[in-house]
Amino acid sequence: MLFSKRFLIILLFFFVTVAGCKSTAKPSLTVSGLAFYNDANSTILNIKLTVVESAKMVSCNIVEPQSYCGTGFPQARYQGADLMLSWQTPQGEIISRPVQLAQPDTFDASKRYAAVIKFTDTANFEAFFTINPRPF
Repeated sequence: MLFSKRFLIILLFFFVTVAGCKSTAKPSLTVSGLAFYNDANSTILNIKLTVVESAKMVSCNIVEPQSYCGTGFPQARYQGADLMLSWQTPQGEIISRPVQLAQPDTFDASKRYAAVIKFTDTANFEAFFTINPRPF
């Protein structure tokens, strides 16, 4: 009888402790594609997005105005790696800048996303994630 009371108290303590806990792990985004959109009025050349640590890269040689270049890849969890973007303007200027591709605060963890680099002109871009191919 004493054993079963102790067991019951320990079991009750365990459930109360576990019930008060919650997971603090932040869910991560699943990414399975990348698109370079050119919303500029000029062609953008030799676009390269490079993961700094591994030197792995994705590239497109030419993206005409109001057009895009994209690729899919096996789905992966986004880990927030340091990225570097480089491209060439029609005048031959080579531009290289770090990319801030932040995971959104809210997203559907059950869906796959594409990373988007959208050139607003030949010298500036926006970087974000999207579910839809062209919601912007």
